[in-house]
Amino acid sequence: MPGAPAQINRKLRVAILAALVVMGGWLRFAAIGFGLPDKFRPDEDAIVPKALDFEQDWNPHFAIYPAAQLYLLHAALRSYAMVTWSGTNLQEVYAADRQALAYLIAREVSAAMGTATIPAVYWAAAPAFGPTAALASAAIVAFSPVHARESKFAKMQVPSGLWLVLAIGMMLRISYRGRSSDYALAGFFSGLATATHYQAVPIVFGVLTAHLESRRRENRPLLTALFDARIYNAGFATVLTFFCATPYIVLDPAQDVRDYAFTKGFTGPPGTAGWSYLLFRVMGDSLGIVLLIFLLLAVVWVVFRSRLGTPGLLALTAVNLLSLAASPYLLYRYAINPLLVMALLGGIFAADLIELAPNWVGNRYGISLAVSLFALLLAPSLISDLQLDRLLLQPDTRTLARRWILSHISPPAVIPATDYLPIWNTFGEPQLPATYGFAPMRDLDLLRAEGIRWVLSASLPGLARYSPGPSAAEQKALDSEATLVLDINPIREGAPTPVFDPIDAFYVPYQHISSMRWPGPRIRIWMLNHTE
Repeated sequence: MPGAPAQINRKLRVAILAALVVMGGWLRFAAIGFGLPDKFRPDEDAIVPKALDFEQDWNPHFAIYPAAQLYLLHAALRSYAMVTWSGTNLQEVYAADRQALAYLIAREVSAAMGTATIPAVYWAAAPAFGPTAALASAAIVAFSPVHARESKFAKMQVPSGLWLVLAIGMMLRISYRGRSSDYALAGFFSGLATATHYQAVPIVFGVLTAHLESRRRENRPLLTALFDARIYNAGFATVLTFFCATPYIVLDPAQDVRDYAFTKGFTGPPGTAGWSYLLFRVMGDSLGIVLLIFLLLAVVWVVFRSRLGTPGLLALTAVNLLSLAASPYLLYRYAINPLLVMALLGGIFAADLIELAPNWVGNRYGISLAVSLFALLLAPSLISDLQLDRLLLQPDTRTLARRWILSHISPPAVIPATDYLPIWNTFGEPQLPATYGFAPMRDLDLLRAEGIRWVLSASLPGLARYSPGPSAAEQKALDSEATLVLDINPIREGAPTPVFDPIDAFYVPYQHISSMRWPGPRIRIWMLNHTE
């Protein structure tokens, strides 16, 4: 079995890995109740209610995401209800406080799977590349801002990433061992990863590359390798697992067609697609530019210093990045899969540098210097994680505005909003009881004639697609005919402008997190002046 030349004491190795898991788990579970009972993380409201709604019908009637994680969440929610003797009707069990408990449990499942990904990365890498590389890879994932951030919410990317890492572990075992069980388990975990999130599909190219590498190591010709039954067993295991974990993708093709037609029109604003946007915005903002440069250097390093198992990782990295660059709708959280693969390459690079460092600066200081530089490399990620947790512990501006409205505006009330688009965009407004309602902005004289006294605006630089704020004409009218009674500005005066994912309606930044006092948009409320 291959191993890296650099060795590390077993007890110390276990201690370091345990510390990474504890720290990574803390970063993922901290502030996990953000916003509840309000729903401020987009798509959670399309996932958690469906996970509760399998009482009579196991068809999720929703093909935008595959159903494996929905079934897992349903099992977790039902298990909690059974353990606490809360009842069997999940809709009733979790009805209180706008299903806040169900959302919290679903988030905890995601955080647990995100935390489990850290030792899974070590397990995947250690047999192939040695403990030093495995620990470095696990450390990159443990402190990665995008992975820690998305582990806090009931989404699909982090859970799919756990199954992807386990599939990569079996893929690497195919490269250097090639047992039938390795192929079967590689297919099983690949099927689970894809049944949790479609973005995991590129793993099949990694498994195929590992198979060809393994057969080449045995000096078998390409044609013989393609007729090897083991790779077809892996493919069969992938398809079978995918079907069992999300059967209605096959059993309800009409839903697939409807959801495909719905998502086909998803596009981001101009300039939010392609290689430049992927590397310099999505990867740069979500990972941090220093870590991104290190990982890109690691890819180049491994290309020229290839070893057993790395062709599959390189193929998987290439297909992942190619698929993302070709996507017309590129969310920052999609960086999780390439991160998990590139973290393994980064671990190899770090281990090689630690091994080579004594040759450059001497045995006495070489390893210490290399390890210290690696720690400094991860320091910005840790700082970003801590800043994120601190921000998420603060109330959202929409929560603050909701409390103000309930205290100052009597129901029933209709509040015009300058950026209200009821067809698809209500992300920026506070979430109010049914006795209140929002409406599109109109001429102020018409509003007064209808007895409406209040106007609300939500605005945020970087998320103008969802919260553009008032137009110049609306602002001029409000300045002259209304009195500003509430202004909750989350951005500190004079601070650098926070960087958001412009496509994702989540009002928490990736960069310049400390520039914000609270999550959320700037909320302003005006009271219309009386006119004679």
